[in-house]
Amino acid sequence: MIRTALIAGCLLAAASPVLAGPTCSPSDDSARILASASPSNLHRDYRGANHVGLGWSLQVERSTHDASGTAYYIGDLYSPTGELAKRNVFAIENEWDCGP
Repeated sequence: MIRTALIAGCLLAAASPVLAGPTCSPSDDSARILASASPSNLHRDYRGANHVGLGWSLQVERSTHDASGTAYYIGDLYSPTGELAKRNVFAIENEWDCGP
């Protein structure tokens, strides 16, 4: 019985996503969601009136820089209800707070 519980626990742990980096929130309501590492390449689902507010979060997987030195986060975007909204979006690093 204990062995079965240990095996089930290991399988559950293996199926859980591994969080790669910090979870961040927008610094203000002007944070942009991008399709690539370019400040002008807004993600098609987050243009115009469609934008993220302060309740959204970004689970950072990695970061990158463009040729001008602008730093970007790459990760998964979550709605204020905690639901996954988009995978692998780009965000400008200085538009997000990733503190404790």
